[in-house]
Amino acid sequence: MLLALIIANVVVDGGGIFYFYTQWTFTLVTIYFGFGSAISIYGCRKHCRKTGGNRTNHISLDSEQGTYVPPTIGEVADVSSNQSKHFDPHEATYHPTIAGPWVYAFQIIYQICAGAVMLTDAVFWLVIYPFLTPKGHGLNFMIVSMHSINAVFLIGDTILNCMRFPLFRIAYFILWTGAFVVFQWIIHACVNLWWPYPFLDLSSSYAPLWYLGIGVMLIPCYGIFALVVKLKDFSFARSFPDSYRKLR
Repeated sequence: MLLALIIANVVVDGGGIFYFYTQWTFTLVTIYFGFGSAISIYGCRKHCRKTGGNRTNHISLDSEQGTYVPPTIGEVADVSSNQSKHFDPHEATYHPTIAGPWVYAFQIIYQICAGAVMLTDAVFWLVIYPFLTPKGHGLNFMIVSMHSINAVFLIGDTILNCMRFPLFRIAYFILWTGAFVVFQWIIHACVNLWWPYPFLDLSSSYAPLWYLGIGVMLIPCYGIFALVVKLKDFSFARSFPDSYRKLR
């Protein structure tokens, strides 16, 4: 669905649409879902192979197959001592599996998308559409979809996943937005083009205030999504206390 909207937008408006922060964000969200699907498929295949291996070992050691040998008296004592050590709460430790680089990259993309989607939709619906859209220029299905469906998909995925959302990861979101601004500066330093957003125009006397305002907006945009994650954790922990797990 997301990829189809990007392709349709390119067909209608051409490759120049990628001058907009909206298309950058929409493309990143599409990459996130594609990346997540690939990781999920890999995890399912790995789990199936592991389950199959465990099933094979279980069958080969089943007493009905004639492989069971009762322990001797000395072995019983060893087994009892080993079990007591194993179940000792002071000695038993849990070592969780360390995430690989691709999983960390996936989490970073998710955390960038969260802030970028909030910023894209907030700026469009609160600033661009009511104040900067020319009169007589109405909305169409493509514009509404590009500035709403990304948030719907991402919030829906957030409800289903259990990934962490630490506040310090706002640094990646700031770097992403800064990369877009630097890209625009480089393009306009080399080619005489129109600015995709009027508040990015450096020739305006209000440019410092616009840039400061957009910079300040990064904090509440990221914070709103962090609040969504907190509300999800709180609601699920209250509704499903025995089954809901949160990564810490």
